[in-house]
Amino acid sequence: MSRRTAPARRRSVIVVAGEGDYDRKVLQHLIPALHPGQCPEVRMMKKPIRLARAQSKLSPRLQDIKNHALALADTAELAGVVIHADLDGVADDSYAKLRNRISEEMRSTFKGTPSALALAAYEIEAWLMLFPDAFPKVRPGWKVRDADCRRDLAKLEKAKEHLVKYLGKPQYRESDAPAIMQAAVQGGHVTPRPAGKNRSYADFVEDLAAWHGAA
Repeated sequence: MSRRTAPARRRSVIVVAGEGDYDRKVLQHLIPALHPGQCPEVRMMKKPIRLARAQSKLSPRLQDIKNHALALADTAELAGVVIHADLDGVADDSYAKLRNRISEEMRSTFKGTPSALALAAYEIEAWLMLFPDAFPKVRPGWKVRDADCRRDLAKLEKAKEHLVKYLGKPQYRESDAPAIMQAAVQGGHVTPRPAGKNRSYADFVEDLAAWHGAA
């Protein structure tokens, strides 16, 4: 008598969409560190998608993301979709309204598939600053100022320019962002509740926490 073998579990993937390659790579490192369970493979959608200022074109852009995500997943199960957008503004009442609007549209578009919105205030560099110990691991001359570690980073305007001005030598570049997040993850610094404060990061963490048991 031949033995019946259990069918192989279908492979699952999370697709990251957003504005730029470096931001998507940051999330590719960050998501597994925050995912509530065994994290599926994280793939990046190459086509840049901009949402924060989409206004009436939001729904078609989300549908475009869905179509690309399903194609990228191919024969695997689409276990989740993460969308990044730099707010280019601080976390205030307008941030909350915009985030709620995009999140509602995402839930409507990605029915049955978990989704999370990485709407970074001001920019994703402010999220990197939540993990100051990672910076000297990438460049020994870098140090995030103590005052910046204590401030509300969601209220920091032009975070990228701030790092260029105050981080140290060599000068910070956008291309450094993925390496900083990778160092933060590998160093065990990434947690749902870091010592620093950034509302937009906390909101993203909350989105991912809601995926528990879904993937």
